[in-house]
Amino acid sequence: MGISFLAPYLLGGAALVAVPIALHLLMRRQPVPHAFPALRFLQEQRIANRRRLQLRHLLLLLLRIAAILLFVAALARPTLRGAGWLADGEGPVAAVLVFDTSPRMLLRHANRTRLAEAKQLAAGLLDRLPKGSRLAVIDTAGRAAAFSPSIEAAKVKIERLEAATPVDGVGRAVDEGLRLLAESGQQRRELYIFSDLTTGGFPRGEPLAERLAAHEEVSAMVIDVGVEATSNFAIDSLRLAGERVAVGRPLELFVTRSRIGGEASRPLAVEVLDDDGSYSRRAARPVNWSEEGCEPTLFAINGLAPGTRQGRVVIVGADDLDADNSRGFTVEVGPRPKVLVVASAPAADRGRFVAQAIAPAALSRAGKGRFDCELTGIEGLESPAGLGGYSGIVLVDPPRLSDQLWDRLEAWVAEGRGLVVWLGPSAGSSFNTAASRRVLGGDVVRVWRDETGENCLAPQQLEHPLLAAFRQVGDAVPWQDFPVYRHWEFRPQPAEAGEAADPAAGREAVPIAAFRDGMPAILERRLDRGTVIVFTTAASQPANDPELWTRLAVGFEPWPFVILANESLLYAIDTRETRNITAGRPAVVRVGSQSAAAEEVFVTTPSGDVFPAAIDSRRRTVTVSATRQPGNYTLRSGGSGGFRSGFTANLDAASTDIRRLEPEAVEELLGERVRIARTDREIVRDINLGRVGTELFGWLIVLVAVVMAGDWMVANRFYAAREDIGGNGEE
Repeated sequence: MGISFLAPYLLGGAALVAVPIALHLLMRRQPVPHAFPALRFLQEQRIANRRRLQLRHLLLLLLRIAAILLFVAALARPTLRGAGWLADGEGPVAAVLVFDTSPRMLLRHANRTRLAEAKQLAAGLLDRLPKGSRLAVIDTAGRAAAFSPSIEAAKVKIERLEAATPVDGVGRAVDEGLRLLAESGQQRRELYIFSDLTTGGFPRGEPLAERLAAHEEVSAMVIDVGVEATSNFAIDSLRLAGERVAVGRPLELFVTRSRIGGEASRPLAVEVLDDDGSYSRRAARPVNWSEEGCEPTLFAINGLAPGTRQGRVVIVGADDLDADNSRGFTVEVGPRPKVLVVASAPAADRGRFVAQAIAPAALSRAGKGRFDCELTGIEGLESPAGLGGYSGIVLVDPPRLSDQLWDRLEAWVAEGRGLVVWLGPSAGSSFNTAASRRVLGGDVVRVWRDETGENCLAPQQLEHPLLAAFRQVGDAVPWQDFPVYRHWEFRPQPAEAGEAADPAAGREAVPIAAFRDGMPAILERRLDRGTVIVFTTAASQPANDPELWTRLAVGFEPWPFVILANESLLYAIDTRETRNITAGRPAVVRVGSQSAAAEEVFVTTPSGDVFPAAIDSRRRTVTVSATRQPGNYTLRSGGSGGFRSGFTANLDAASTDIRRLEPEAVEELLGERVRIARTDREIVRDINLGRVGTELFGWLIVLVAVVMAGDWMVANRFYAAREDIGGNGEE
């Protein structure tokens, strides 16, 4: 704790203490002589009175000196600082302003967005920076961070800030700001964070207090521009049943949503982008919104024409935040994918569970099945007609295959197709060849047995796209009702050196889900442009088989198996493309053979900007990385008859999450060092506290008043006439 003075030159006024001293010497009262006979007694009284007068006059002198010293000190404006004695409290500083520019900062309150509020408060803060200060402006959009050449240049940069898909979180931006401050060379360093203090801006586990612990020399302040009470309807996510829709089948959309501000009713609508570039409404329904939770909403859109189709789900009506009122989608509408189910003999018996799960007979006869499925034996892989017409192959309990068949499957998958393998009793060490390892990405080691019936499929995470369909039910999946008595131990390992034709083909299989005993249950293997999915238990045995491996496919209402069979095949077929992505991440779109010779395609953004993108002629794909603008993108090449495709970029739910942090979470986030300001007046106060210190002027003036009152009382007491001495004698 230390004290400094804003006007130290006024301390020279302390010399005025000579005035009361001079008055004290000049205005001393002389004792009045008394002509009494008893002089001895009067002499003793006179000495006692003189001593008493000297003591009281000294007290009066000290009070007057104290009043003058306190008044002079008050004029010098002393400040109490916590960093010691600093005479350069208004000297140049190095300041970094960190702005959260996520789309949720477009939340309107009092007809002003949170970003506009932050800009206004920042402008006032810049006007108070001492001359010669260095200033840097950092935002979460990932722009280059550096000190501005002047404060005016920083003001221009702040005015040009716009809400955008975040590249870095607030924590990463703070790290960059601390790095700049450490390199600034200034003694005083200040960090200002403009944020709405919401759960989307500060995920738990990244408290600012920990980031600032190693930078005690930095004075940090959070300028809170959030809104305590608001009203908002939000579409949190949009999930498609599949990115490919067969002609004649409906497009199924699952919409999750949330509400802030109490119960209300507001419609949701699905709009499809027409060839002329306009949106036409294809479905709408009123839904109830509740802050306690909203049930997912399902839409089924029929009658989509073949080709790439794009659209969006929108909330009908406006609220305080528009950024979360719409979610887009892109699907490919075309013929049903042809799938070949290959099973060991007898194929009709061993392959029927998988075939019925992915292509139910009733739907297939009506032409509404998701897949055009064909069931065959192992000889189907050796057909001279070839496998080129199939988009996916499912191997059910495959026996030992020749190296020639494995090589054929490897080449077929590498061209961008999908292979799903359900290992069963027919597998064994015969699978562990160089040719099979190149396809499966690992070795079959041994059979694990569990006769207790407690082992089952137990996915810990549902983030993988293959398991995304289970997010709607979460923990409600009764995996324990489908015990797994036996399964293969599958040991992932890369192909041997020199065996892979492409570097991507040398990657080992990666587990997606495990059994309760911890062994891998589902694994994924990327093979050039294609995908291989491996299940380590069987799907080929009837329920009355004494050597039954699992009841996953034959249990009571085995709907989890139906979902797994469909989602694994869809994922294996579709993962060569990413048509629906999170904004900011790259999109990969496969071009047809008609455009294989083209050198580039042109990408049109949701705002209408156009830029070229090159085609990877070997993989026949287009990768677009400039996807930070949410909405539907289109890809075109070759004039009116060329390649036509597209993809959709949607905002991450966190970037539009405006739920306020709880006070306990704010305290944990900021700690004790970081101050919070919400208004311009609070910013001024906290800047004075941090940069200037706590001024003692008011307290000193109060003390001056108290001392002067004491002087008045004492003076009246000392100089007042006393009736007991007749007004002309000593007290």
